[in-house]
Amino acid sequence: MSFSATKPKGGYVYVGETTRPDGSKHIYTGMTRRSPYVRWGEHMRGVGGKYTSRGTWFKPIGAVWSSNPRKAEKTIKRMSASRKRAFGYAAARAYNSKRACYS
Repeated sequence: MSFSATKPKGGYVYVGETTRPDGSKHIYTGMTRRSPYVRWGEHMRGVGGKYTSRGTWFKPIGAVWSSNPRKAEKTIKRMSASRKRAFGYAAARAYNSKRACYS
């Protein structure tokens, strides 16, 4: 019996910013295989709820497509907060410029 390695599915890696009840900010990194807008909506609806009770609000910064999102997420999570924020803003600019080309 032989096992073949399956190719990982692509998805989005996204960066968002949350504010804690004490006023401190936290840069959140995550991945999704769906649209990042759907995932961000879940985050925004979940703020202050059962699972995300620590945050007071969630602000999406940006998302980028990756052919291996798990590896990309691990790489981004190792970055400093300022580099994560810069990555998110650069991803948002790239996405918006691509969208403008097709409009």
